[in-house]
Amino acid sequence: MLELSIAILAGGKGSRIGTEKAFLRVNGVPLIKLIYDRLSPLSDDIMVIIGNKSAEEFKNLLPVSAKILNDFYYTMSPVGGFITAALSATKPYFAAVAVDMPLINPKIIEKLYFMAQGHSAAIPVLKDGTLEVLCAVYSSEAIKKQKADSVRSLKELAKRLPDPLFIDVDSLRDIDSELESFFNVNTKEDFSALLEKLKSL
Repeated sequence: MLELSIAILAGGKGSRIGTEKAFLRVNGVPLIKLIYDRLSPLSDDIMVIIGNKSAEEFKNLLPVSAKILNDFYYTMSPVGGFITAALSATKPYFAAVAVDMPLINPKIIEKLYFMAQGHSAAIPVLKDGTLEVLCAVYSSEAIKKQKADSVRSLKELAKRLPDPLFIDVDSLRDIDSELESFFNVNTKEDFSALLEKLKSL
């Protein structure tokens, strides 16, 4: 396994889809379990960061080894969850993955991990310039030094890091030719599209 912790960010409210995204089921499997199982070969330190939600329902769906954590700091963005992940990680780097990215390819995370060595982060950049901060690898120490109450968004946090590596997303096509790892389930239409994608796999 890699010297990498993994943080699955599941603290969002799911307001656009109108339900708890982590518990949406694909072929009977909740998204949170699907993503956990995909990433588990990479690390023996997997955290599920759930904001201020109750942990009980998450515990019922995941192995007992899963670390289910409420945010140590309350913020209006996932920043508190990021700092919680960095403080709780047992490895020098941690991967951050959103709970609504069910097509994540673990080899993407593995490649980002190796690219991040010697940097504060390895963060993919989409064609429109958007930083894919929720499918990236970070130095635990670099994130620990950030203050939750002084950063308004994860993108702002990423830009404050010393020496982050920003990676053209096209350089990851050798692993994921259609970049499906970056597909997000934000709406009911996205979820329907996901089910259609999985039919063809």
